[in-house]
Amino acid sequence: MRSSALLATMVVGFVVAGAAVAEQAGGQISAEHSDIGRVETRIQRYDQALGVIAQLVRQLGEETECQGVCFFPTSQRPISWRCAPKSNCDLHCDINPPVGGCK
Repeated sequence: MRSSALLATMVVGFVVAGAAVAEQAGGQISAEHSDIGRVETRIQRYDQALGVIAQLVRQLGEETECQGVCFFPTSQRPISWRCAPKSNCDLHCDINPPVGGCK
């Protein structure tokens, strides 16, 4: 019963939230909100790690905000950085410590 009510609430929330749009395509998930900006998230696979990158683009002309996490067999390493406007965040989990970059 509780899960049905929770699911119904979520569905109504998605329908009512006309200002926000979410989509998934090709290993990338993105969502947009008119007051916040656009968030894009993707997962990268390395020989010994998995990397998750989230980038936020607030408005045209502003820096891209980047958040990344590298998941290793026994640990994880979060990292934050910024990129120039219209650049994409890039995460390198194949070096220690992991680093963020822009492309």
